[in-house]
Amino acid sequence: MSSSLWAFIARRIAIAPITLFAVLLITFALTQVAPGDPVRIISGQRTPDPERAELIREEFGLNGSFVERFGDYVVGFVQGDLGLSYFNRSPQRSVQELLGDRIWVSAQIGIIALFLIYLIGIPLGVYAAMNRGRWKDPALISGLMLLTAPPGLVIQPVLTWFLVLKADSFFGIFGFDVPSVWTPGDPASFIIPVTVLVVPSLAGMARFVRVSVLTVADEDYVRTAHAKGLAPRAVVYRHVLRNALLPLSTVMGLSVVGVVSGSIIVETLYGIPGVGAFIFQSITQRDFNVLLGFTMLVATLLITANLIVDIAYVFIDPRIRYTRRSA
Repeated sequence: MSSSLWAFIARRIAIAPITLFAVLLITFALTQVAPGDPVRIISGQRTPDPERAELIREEFGLNGSFVERFGDYVVGFVQGDLGLSYFNRSPQRSVQELLGDRIWVSAQIGIIALFLIYLIGIPLGVYAAMNRGRWKDPALISGLMLLTAPPGLVIQPVLTWFLVLKADSFFGIFGFDVPSVWTPGDPASFIIPVTVLVVPSLAGMARFVRVSVLTVADEDYVRTAHAKGLAPRAVVYRHVLRNALLPLSTVMGLSVVGVVSGSIIVETLYGIPGVGAFIFQSITQRDFNVLLGFTMLVATLLITANLIVDIAYVFIDPRIRYTRRSA
């Protein structure tokens, strides 16, 4: 491998912790200026006893300047300590423990949703691109955009009403019913939350794939393949898709963000004991340590994923290294 390639990889690795530190600094600063005194929030009293207030400040590290508190949090974060929750105190539990108890449920829903977004969105985008100039292309994209318009607050109740009350006989043919609330251990419980997360994301995925396919379809080597007499489908699957789907790795982070943000509403409405519902509860309670810890976990996940994608992309598409070399 060339020295320029190693330099590119080194730059990406060096940028990752700097980006994470910037996210941590901004997020920590926002929690410090957010309305609400942590001592009053934790004690549940408008004017807590001075001695109790001092004990709370000592326990949660609220004494000291902003720089001191930020430094303590950075040290704890590096060691895997995200602090203590303001409200989950019987017994006192750390933020990482509280998130760890709920993350598997959310991860199952999120992984299934992401898989279906790609599984369904990619073929739809390819189909729309192959029908450019025909009525099928705008009809498909417009239909998907209409599905994106309603918010999750509307989609979920309507979907629950339809699947539970109107389509119960259909699912009964297959020997199961769709529950109206989350039921642990019941695979049918995944149908509603996964559908609510997948449907709004299909339009964006299909449009991205469509544009990518059309861009590659205008390349000279694709025109040469057509000139050789290859069937249109053969050209698409042998030459176009191989290069058109490479940029999908760059939008993976956006897909993850969409699923994570959507899960907050989905889990809260459907009664799922996952991270999303817990974060919504923490927002209403102003549990800043939980919100800060969750933000940093998501930021770490996204930055790490983007770093892996950037490095892998260089090996998958050799043209990237030439671009960097000439820059």
